Amino acid sequence: TRLIPTLGFIVGLEGIDCDHDEDNVNAQNRLQMLLCQFVQVISNSFAAPVTLFLDDLQWADSASIAAVNQLLLGGGLNSQDVHFFFLGCY
Repeated sequence: TRLIPTLGFIVGLEGIDCDHDEDNVNAQNRLQMLLCQFVQVISNSFAAPVTLFLDDLQWADSASIAAVNQLLLGGGLNSQDVHFFFLGCY
């Protein structure tokens, strides 16, 4: 929420204090969690599927691949109520 202050309001984290002096690993994990929550909120809000298209994945760094893995495998998008489509290309 430091990068995008209104994101906390969108995903329901308003009023939660974050330590802005934390290390990079914790900041990356929190950003991945917020990405997952954001996609879940947006996907639940529309009847049509939300599509995330990522091209040139061969150039993605390890942090970006970790974020995509978290989103697809551990982000709570397994519910039948979530309308989300991911397309990744090399």
